[in-house]
Amino acid sequence: MANRTQRRKTNDKAIRNIETEDNLKKIIITAIIVIFILGLFYLITVLVNNSKMGLNTKEPEKVEATIQYSEILAEDTFSMTPDEYYVLFYDFDGPSAALYDYMFGQYKAIKGNYIFKVDLGSGFNKNIISDKTNKEVQNASDLKVKDATLIKIFDGENVKYAQGDYQAISKELN
Repeated sequence: MANRTQRRKTNDKAIRNIETEDNLKKIIITAIIVIFILGLFYLITVLVNNSKMGLNTKEPEKVEATIQYSEILAEDTFSMTPDEYYVLFYDFDGPSAALYDYMFGQYKAIKGNYIFKVDLGSGFNKNIISDKTNKEVQNASDLKVKDATLIKIFDGENVKYAQGDYQAISKELN
């Protein structure tokens, strides 16, 4: 009887060893397959991104940054440096934008003339667009414009206000 139980125990141990070996083989094979797939993805990535092969890669062009001082935000209308200057409000993408750009450039080209422009189409300046204008505005928080507008600022105060079409604004600039 002791022999029979002993044989069963030995048999059970052998079966367990075979199962453990099978499980270990399965784990090793799975790990090898996973490592192979990851290595394959890595090689494909290296081949696609390799700049020496010229596949979909291009060196970015170095563009020197330029700072422009003529476009300002509406909130800066009354706080610019010169004592006397104009601020031209218009939509840079609007139908008359080229005309206002031309007037702006002509006035700015004369030495001693200071003029700044504000883009009414910019999201930063949406808060000043209104159906009613405030011609007597004296600070940025009260500023309201409808469309193209020219304001002359002297010592931080509104001195002249012209709005409407390009002819009224052009007349004021000349």
